[in-house]
Amino acid sequence: MNGIISKTRRFIKNYMEKLNDISHDYSHINHVVKLSMDIAKKEGIKNKQELFYIKMGALLHDYEDSKYSDNCQSKMINEYLKKYEELTSYDRLEIVKIASNISLSKEDNHEDIQEDYNEDDYKIDIKLNIVKDADRINSLGSIGIMRYISFNIINSSKPSFEEIISNMKKRTMKIKKFIKTPTGKKMAKKHLKLIEKFIKNYELFNS
Repeated sequence: MNGIISKTRRFIKNYMEKLNDISHDYSHINHVVKLSMDIAKKEGIKNKQELFYIKMGALLHDYEDSKYSDNCQSKMINEYLKKYEELTSYDRLEIVKIASNISLSKEDNHEDIQEDYNEDDYKIDIKLNIVKDADRINSLGSIGIMRYISFNIINSSKPSFEEIISNMKKRTMKIKKFIKTPTGKKMAKKHLKLIEKFIKNYELFNS
């Protein structure tokens, strides 16, 4: 399975470089993979196959994402995985389930969702929730701040500090609501403090 991971790393690195989006580049993918593995181990995931699914899901989570493509993400990920004959249909299903369901927008419409997930809730899809948390934590702290700024510069017709701060505030509130694992919540705290301090500091000098 290590060979599949190595090949997927090269494939995704090439894919992300072609997108030319520094807010979602290969460095982001790498951070999400590392955070996912850290959270998984702290959450007691020891099974090598489950760790493989988590790592592959993290590597592929931005491949053919709706931000960049009109293609069906789950279908495209499955097509990519079919080239590896050693993967069973179940293996592909597990990886696709994780990789194609990370986006905050896919659950951000559930306004009635509880802010604190109990143990049974988050463990239902713990592999998926681990990668979700890793992706969201990477939107916080100093790296998150840089990503918000670069995203605004690239995607806005009229980039502005006000728009960056507004987007940062809205998404940070949503991210806080949707961090699910106990480990993810602990990790997010210090990064949340930094981004909240950054917003307050900006507003203080612009009030």
